[in-house]
Amino acid sequence: MPDIQKQLDDLQQQIYSYKQRQIQMFKELQDMERELERLQFLLAPATQETSILSDLITEPAPPPFKPAQVKVEVPPSPIFNPRLEKQQQEFKQTSRGLEDFIGTNLISKVGIIITIIGIFIGAKYAIDNELISPFMRILLGYIAAASLIIIAIKLKEKYQYFSSILMGGGLAVIYFITYIAFDFYQIFPQAVAFFLMLITTASTVAIAIWYNQKIIAILGQVGAYAIPFLLSNNSGNVLVLFSYISIINIGLLFLSFKKDWKIVYRVAFYLSWFIYAIWITNGDYKNISFINVLIFLTVNFLTFYGTFLSYKILRREDFKLYEIIVLLLNSLIYFFLGVYFISENYPAAHTLTWFTLINAIIHAAIGISIYKLKLFDKTVIHFVIALAILFITISIPIELDGNWVTLLWTIEGLLLYMIGYKNKRVLYVQVAAPVLIVALISLLQDWLVTYSYLEGSINYTAFGAIPFANLNFWLSMLVAAIMGVVVFIHSISGFKLNKGYTSKFYNTVLPLAFFAIVYLNIYHEIHYAWDKVIAGLGKSAENNQGNYNLMRSISLIIYTCIFVAILMFINARFFKKEKLYQLFLIAAILTSVQVLLKSLYEIGELRENYLLQKQSLSNVYLFRYGTILSLAALWASTVSATRRFSISAKGEVIRSMAFNITLLSLLCSEFIHWMDIAGYSNQYKLGITIICGLYALALLISGFAKKKKHLRIAAIILFAATILKLFIYDLASLSTISKTIVLVILGVLLLVASFLYNKYKDLLFDAPISDDIDSTDKNT
Repeated sequence: MPDIQKQLDDLQQQIYSYKQRQIQMFKELQDMERELERLQFLLAPATQETSILSDLITEPAPPPFKPAQVKVEVPPSPIFNPRLEKQQQEFKQTSRGLEDFIGTNLISKVGIIITIIGIFIGAKYAIDNELISPFMRILLGYIAAASLIIIAIKLKEKYQYFSSILMGGGLAVIYFITYIAFDFYQIFPQAVAFFLMLITTASTVAIAIWYNQKIIAILGQVGAYAIPFLLSNNSGNVLVLFSYISIINIGLLFLSFKKDWKIVYRVAFYLSWFIYAIWITNGDYKNISFINVLIFLTVNFLTFYGTFLSYKILRREDFKLYEIIVLLLNSLIYFFLGVYFISENYPAAHTLTWFTLINAIIHAAIGISIYKLKLFDKTVIHFVIALAILFITISIPIELDGNWVTLLWTIEGLLLYMIGYKNKRVLYVQVAAPVLIVALISLLQDWLVTYSYLEGSINYTAFGAIPFANLNFWLSMLVAAIMGVVVFIHSISGFKLNKGYTSKFYNTVLPLAFFAIVYLNIYHEIHYAWDKVIAGLGKSAENNQGNYNLMRSISLIIYTCIFVAILMFINARFFKKEKLYQLFLIAAILTSVQVLLKSLYEIGELRENYLLQKQSLSNVYLFRYGTILSLAALWASTVSATRRFSISAKGEVIRSMAFNITLLSLLCSEFIHWMDIAGYSNQYKLGITIICGLYALALLISGFAKKKKHLRIAAIILFAATILKLFIYDLASLSTISKTIVLVILGVLLLVASFLYNKYKDLLFDAPISDDIDSTDKNT
């Protein structure tokens, strides 16, 4: 009903507005008609008026033109609408919103914080200047806290929100004073201090429930956690401090669950782990036993773990993105802080492995308990068991001293994805994406550390492992395999994701990352193997180091050709993904360009070095024809894949031209190679020109035979380039006989080309020739 009434009010306002506009437009129309009649009367000549009058005598005059009278009802003044009036009043009151927020909300919070700070500063000043005795300092502090609490109770009935702020401030002051009395002045023994803190925490919980205000719990919470930073003198009892924090956490987390105030739980989570992280990374644990440190970390971990499971099990809440992140962070922060502490104090022992297994046991025990008790929401069981499997798996590379952090992130991403996939929970799949991204970043960091040549220098002393038989290589391959499993499952599952970063990540980024990791991992090991060979040469064979550097570079490009060819074949045979084909086609063309511009040049340098050193050319032949065969395999795989996928005419033209450029370059390179071996290192200009002319003629003939316009145009361009090369570059250094030979041959080739055009011009130009790709012939 309220929505229908609002629509009626809006419709009445629109009708009234349109009627007002109609009246105004009618008045303007009447004024325009009067002005038109006046102007027509002024322009009419006298003779015309006489003629018109004579005509009027013989013919009855038509009735004078009168504009149509449009009857417009002027709407009455709008009827008083109580709802509309209320909306107008609310609109007027919105201007007071900011002022109301500042006056009733913000100022009170700022005021209580300033009051607490003022009490703290005053107390600190009195302490530093010894104005009053320690007992009086503590007593005055409690009096100030009691004053705030009493005032809050008196104001609760009329000003509940303001009263709750005063109450929270008073409780925070009690936290401060109790800690100061015990740690600074030892007024209270340990048992009394714990009892007072326990009473204060219980009071905070009870009062927050009584007021039903989160602000009380939050103010008391902030005041409690601020103690280690505001009052630290680097001489406190850390055991008592973290016992105190544990008590606070238990009380506040009970309150969070009781009243469903999750903000209290989240604030406690971040502040507690922040304090522990600062404490451990600063090395403040030097005088504390390992067992005590582990107990503190474990208690904090289990406290938040239990609170999370209470929400999921007792309240039967579904997992949400934020809760999953908090649970995951709780496990990982606990694990990494423990790892940091153990690594700093027990680097040679197996303690780290046992600590990882303890993590697995904790998660497994909780998961089995949930399963046996048949508690609600199976996703809780799946997630907890997944964490247990994660830590069991990660303990193996930890014991082997591998790059286990990367594997941890990768397995965690896989487990999250599998939970989401099995239970049709998109939320888990979304969480898995950033975890896998972190794993990729971690893997890159591992490579930078492992393969020092990536930083521009080679640390030969670090080459103790065997190429392709070291933990770094197989660990990276395991990471790639896990990501490949995710890609494969996602491709066959039909799991639908909304368009956005998650969908793009699983459909595009992760498959590319999988191929990139496999490629780069093998690439690094090949480079690493050659580095070991070069490092083993020593200073006595410095002349050969240049040759080995060239062979390393050539072998890496050979590997690239073979890798792209295999991917092209696998996709065409099994995956049959057209987008992957297009991607691999681009990779094939870029690899061919790298072979032509880099590998062939480096093979030429290697050949010249061996000729100068008068060594056997067996290595030159091996790498030269290894390069040519790998390039041939790449193009054979590309042509085979082209038959399986539809390709646009423009794409076929690009592929065809890339192939012809590659083939022509190989022919020229082969000619130069054998001329160089024969001792004619500077006598191959004539031969290159002839080869280009013959190849242009072959392209022209192929263009005629297959009716491919792009081949004929390419032939014409190649003819033009050959002529320019001949006159600009070749003729200046050729003898008269050589000039005659090359000119005659090139001239004959051009004549043959012209003859072919004349012979087949009717066939070519009378009928339209399509340059589309024939489905039965896609070969160049």
